[in-house]
Amino acid sequence: MASVNDSKHSGDDPTTECNRLFIKSGKGLQLRALLSDAGLYSYAAICALSLHELYNYEWDQAFNQSCINNLLQHLQLPKQVKGVMISLIEGQGNQSTDAYVELLLGETNLKGKSLLVVEDMVLLAVKGGNYDARMRVLIRHMASLLRVPLELLELYEESVVEFLTEEHKEPSEEEQQELNKRNRGRKIKRYALIGLATLGGGAVLGLTGGLAAPLIGAGMGTILGGAGAAGAAAALGSTAGIAIIGSLFGVAGAGLTGFKMKKRVGEIEEFAFGPLTLKPQSSIVSNNNNRAFITQQLHISIVISGWLSDDADDNFIRPWRSLLCSREQYYLRYESQYLLELGKAMEYILSFAVSMAAQEALKYTILSGLLNAIMWPASLITLASVIDNPWGVCCRRSAEVGKQLAEVLMAREQGQRPVTLIGFSLGARVIYYCLREMASRPGKCEGIVQDAVLIGAPVTGSSKEWSRFGRVVSGRIVNGYCRGDWLLKFLYRTFSMASGVAGLQPINLKDRRMFNYDLSDLVSGHSEYPEKMREILELIGIRTRSLDSMATGDMAMKKSNSDLPVRSKVSLLTLRRCKSDNAVHQCGLDEEKWKETLAAASLETLAISSPTMSTSPSELMTP
Repeated sequence: MASVNDSKHSGDDPTTECNRLFIKSGKGLQLRALLSDAGLYSYAAICALSLHELYNYEWDQAFNQSCINNLLQHLQLPKQVKGVMISLIEGQGNQSTDAYVELLLGETNLKGKSLLVVEDMVLLAVKGGNYDARMRVLIRHMASLLRVPLELLELYEESVVEFLTEEHKEPSEEEQQELNKRNRGRKIKRYALIGLATLGGGAVLGLTGGLAAPLIGAGMGTILGGAGAAGAAAALGSTAGIAIIGSLFGVAGAGLTGFKMKKRVGEIEEFAFGPLTLKPQSSIVSNNNNRAFITQQLHISIVISGWLSDDADDNFIRPWRSLLCSREQYYLRYESQYLLELGKAMEYILSFAVSMAAQEALKYTILSGLLNAIMWPASLITLASVIDNPWGVCCRRSAEVGKQLAEVLMAREQGQRPVTLIGFSLGARVIYYCLREMASRPGKCEGIVQDAVLIGAPVTGSSKEWSRFGRVVSGRIVNGYCRGDWLLKFLYRTFSMASGVAGLQPINLKDRRMFNYDLSDLVSGHSEYPEKMREILELIGIRTRSLDSMATGDMAMKKSNSDLPVRSKVSLLTLRRCKSDNAVHQCGLDEEKWKETLAAASLETLAISSPTMSTSPSELMTP
């Protein structure tokens, strides 16, 4: 067995030795031993055709060839096959994956257990300690073709992590009892998914806690160079094993929560990550002793809020309580002082607009009036400075935060793992500038970001600008917009943009990565994004927690601030005044001036219209 002390290659760098040990053959379970030559060829062909479908740009070709070379070497296919696979990647022959899928599923020894192929791809993907985002998108695509539920893929990834990070020693009796108690609930959840594992007439190997270790051990033992789980355990204690774990999860092993901003970008005053997943049966609001926790996984998510409505401890977390995009999730805490000022200003302006519209109830509703009329009312323009200043400050700072986030991701502070970014309002703006900064670094930006979800983004809608992100994002680029977002339109009233604002319209980009979602039936305006986040995520296709699990795991969950049905339009009479009666005073107006302003507003005609949008430079979004 190879070890740190006795390896004859101990002078090599960890990555070199890691790859050498992965290539060794062992006595464990090998997929290539189960498949016929036709099955192996079909496996490789499905991969090659999928690469052509997913990554067909010039900058993707180096990754495509590296991926197919590694697979052919792994499957020990003859050198003559390489030329054929390269032609498939290049799209020659216009072949379909259907015939190859049927051939592979029909393999006698495979017995319809197509999950084994997906498992093999995962092990191959992490062999060098680098789980590339493009590789994960490819694996998910192949899992779909082979009719493997994504839930099983994610459970297998979780099992790989458990095996990699497990200390391979005999536990004491007390430790074993505690371990059994901790795993009991996890087993129940996993047994419930065994029904998903009946594919093509064959029951897939169970992925419960007791069965995962032997299964992963066999695969790891084969690739790392040992016999079964015992061989894998010894290999993981070697330089190779240390290199894999350190590379995947970061050498510090603390995830993003251990990140410290060493070099400040621009005017940034606050930039830190926190764990989004709450410890079961706890609440970070009611008890300061409760702590959030993170379990390391092969895929992570980072969520970014657009403003803060209060200074509670959970203000950055609250909109994302329903999110279950991955089992390792973080939130970005940034510029909280300025985001709180913006939140109060938004609440004040919305309260004023609702009160103003109430006096014109017989003529217009707030939304139709603000969106379809001739001019913004003078009374609203008079109070514009209340929000224009904090909005301008936050826009500038969010752009700087986005550049800082790009530096963090490209420095691989999160390890060599795929990242999904999700944000609303100014949080989406942070993501936009992060992707833009990464796109300016070709050769360093690829394979990091799996998906990017921007909701109500206050950025340009120029397809030319968004097309640059195809090099950075391996999976989906999502633009969620609301056509009736009068507040966002008001904030951009002084700009002339032919390409429009992304948060108000779809992005006209012909790319398989680009997805536009019209959220107009879910939200009536900018301020509703946080409270409607569950419905928005489900529409976009991002997994959320069940209401039962949220109630159990987070006792401090609050009822949505919206009393409106999900798919109803906001009418004038259902709009409510500001949540806080003191908001007027917080924004610098006394009660008498508030009454005078409302009286003046009643004399205004609520025939308002925003100017036509036209092009502007990419910095146009900052007022």
